[in-house]
Amino acid sequence: MHIISEKFKNFLISEEKISENEIQLSTRIVEDLGLDGIDAHYFIEAYAETFSIEVGDFDFYRYFNDETPVLLIIPAILFLFFRFLIWQLFLGKAVSLTTAPVTLAMLQQAIDDGVWNCARIESLAGTQVYPPPPKKPGWFWRIRNRT
Repeated sequence: MHIISEKFKNFLISEEKISENEIQLSTRIVEDLGLDGIDAHYFIEAYAETFSIEVGDFDFYRYFNDETPVLLIIPAILFLFFRFLIWQLFLGKAVSLTTAPVTLAMLQQAIDDGVWNCARIESLAGTQVYPPPPKKPGWFWRIRNRT
């Protein structure tokens, strides 16, 4: 996993028009290459089909942002607000609104393994993003578990 394969390099250059200078193990798909939303969706589909990657536990919304239509912005904001209220205040669980970065090293590891395994790939790439345990229990937990 310390090297990006030639087939993967050729895929990045031909399909995504990425220059050879940008192809490094630490290159991030969203932040460095600007692939997000529908562009990322097409990229991941082409990637999985070209290299015969099993989807495994790949969750698109864990790694990429959704391109929400303008009419759905207010419901999306309300959803995030109420999700924050329920998870953070009542249940005391951390809410992660950021996405985990996808690097070329992670994509190469999935090619080597033949399947996308979040725990393995993220730990090897050093980008493991799991919510930390809550620092204090939420309001609902405190009421329910009074001693």
